[in-house]
Amino acid sequence: MEKLIIEATNQTPEVIFDGENGAFFIAGKSYPENVNEFYKDIYDYIELYKQKPCHKTTIDFKWLYYNTATTKNIIKIILLLKDCSPEFEINWICKKHFDLIIEKGEEIKEVLNVNLNIIQN
Repeated sequence: MEKLIIEATNQTPEVIFDGENGAFFIAGKSYPENVNEFYKDIYDYIELYKQKPCHKTTIDFKWLYYNTATTKNIIKIILLLKDCSPEFEINWICKKHFDLIIEKGEEIKEVLNVNLNIIQN
């Protein structure tokens, strides 16, 4: 399975999805004009990954900023990936004083009941 790589722009995050190793990474800012169009390739990739997932799947989110429409997509990505592998882990990486991003990670962990590690750097 080839990697999915999308370069970051001023309004969209960097995406590196490596289905061969079960490693997924999204970082930066996310407030695209057409959020559904931007995230379509990501969902298509996850659907391919679900056909032959790794034993362990890890997704790293490293947000600087994201809007409400992106929140819905984050949740959808997590829900699609969480049942793929017996071991599923989320790393929610953010700067120490990004209280809102930290709080959003804690909410996702609680509401979706997932293994989410908040990593502050």
